[in-house]
Amino acid sequence: MSYGPQPGYPQQPQYGPPHGYGPPQRYGPPGTAMAYVCAVLFLVCGVLALITAIVSWDGSTDNVDLLVATVGAAFSDDVTGNIDFAISVTMTVACSTLVFALILFARLDFVRWVLGFIGGVVTIYYVYAIIKILSDGGGEFIAMVVVSFVSWAAATVLVLLPATGRAMRGYQRKLQYPQQPYPPQQMGYPY
Repeated sequence: MSYGPQPGYPQQPQYGPPHGYGPPQRYGPPGTAMAYVCAVLFLVCGVLALITAIVSWDGSTDNVDLLVATVGAAFSDDVTGNIDFAISVTMTVACSTLVFALILFARLDFVRWVLGFIGGVVTIYYVYAIIKILSDGGGEFIAMVVVSFVSWAAATVLVLLPATGRAMRGYQRKLQYPQQPYPPQQMGYPY
């Protein structure tokens, strides 16, 4: 509790506002590099998925590594009995990812969450596919599945990081118009 200046005593210099008050420290606007890095990584993932779908188009390819790397190939026997299901799922994932990755270059925040969801689902699928292929004894065909898993997992983790959120345009607007905290007098403090 402060009683104000007392007569005859020297005033103590005030070295700033009380602890917890005042404007937040700003170190400049956040960089936009993370948004662009994530967009490029998702473009790579989309192109990789598109290539695996095109190479496996009719299911009669000699490249088994790419055939098992299609999204949904682990479920093809259970769903339709042929690879057409996996090829259509892979084409859908690839085209959706490419479109949203191109939109991410505009640094729209909702696109980051859409890509995070798509990437999360595909990453979980590849974890299942790796386990299924290894349990079925197909270890010699796992290389492309592991490459796909690593690329999707890396892109998904990076797009969901807080640094990527700060690189989006919405965060830039929050810095431009920050909310002002209540003055100490309105909060019941006698300062």
